[in-house]
Amino acid sequence: MIRYERTLGMTVMVGKGFYCPNDMSFGADGRVYVLNRSIEARGGGNGMRVAVCDAADGYYGSFGTFGEGRGEFTWPSAIAAGPDGRVYVADEHLQKVMVFSAEGEFVDEWGRAGSGPGELDTPSGIAIDDEGSLFISDTYNHRVQVFRPDGEFVRAFGGEGGGDGELRMPWHLSVGPSSNVYVADWGNDRVCVFTRGGEFAASYGESGTGEGQLTRPADVAADGNGNLYVCDWGNERVQVWDGEGGFLQATLGESAISPWAQNFLDVNVEEGAARSRADLEKHDAGLADSDDRHAISSQVEKYFWAPMAVAISPDNRLFVLESNRHRIQIFEILG
Repeated sequence: MIRYERTLGMTVMVGKGFYCPNDMSFGADGRVYVLNRSIEARGGGNGMRVAVCDAADGYYGSFGTFGEGRGEFTWPSAIAAGPDGRVYVADEHLQKVMVFSAEGEFVDEWGRAGSGPGELDTPSGIAIDDEGSLFISDTYNHRVQVFRPDGEFVRAFGGEGGGDGELRMPWHLSVGPSSNVYVADWGNDRVCVFTRGGEFAASYGESGTGEGQLTRPADVAADGNGNLYVCDWGNERVQVWDGEGGFLQATLGESAISPWAQNFLDVNVEEGAARSRADLEKHDAGLADSDDRHAISSQVEKYFWAPMAVAISPDNRLFVLESNRHRIQIFEILG
């Protein structure tokens, strides 16, 4: 169903690259907006920004400022580019949504803390439909809320629990080609599907490490054929399911070095030489638990390490964003 194609990105706090990224979105012009979370406040906000690039390794700069003022980030959690060309960023510490132009100029912000209609408690996902409505994972309120671009509350759906139509700490979400809303139901180890109007349609998955099972899913996206691409964060993998939740494929990641990183190593020859001597596929590291996916991924460079988001590009490729390796793996969608 998918085949590895190439890798985008490298580790930098400033400039061309990413630093602890946790979400991404595609603009209408083919640009990719990558939200870099950095290492929170104790790091002074170094590296916290939106990096703007494209899938062909073009880099167009960055925007965003660490802080608690208008248009500033403290713990940014999600990003989405809308059909109006504007870019929306949620901050789950400041309980707000910021609006920027496509060029990164601050436009407005809205949101307030609370549990009432239109109030937020840790917004950790944003998706935008073709009409411009914003669907926001209101994580600690265990629901999805829908807003107009100016922050006007429209409706909410979900509610805490594990039954049909209920959610437990939802993370990222997406709007599919059919206008259904797909939610990574983190606390219930499943994917939930709702209509755009908020009616429950289906749920898929269960807790575990086997095929079709999930451990704390972070994100989900649907393609034009109805297939689902699930970011199985706790199992350090991405799964491909059919439209009924049937398992089709899983990948642990296959990354090669990115052109950005290769250029850096070509220029910095000492670091390039050190890398060439390193064993970056060390499968026999003597781990205390050889079945611990987190430990294994930390040892083998090509594997996903903290996959946080998945997205399908306008040209129908699957992008998988990894926080701990500061990169995006790109896959061709075959079926």
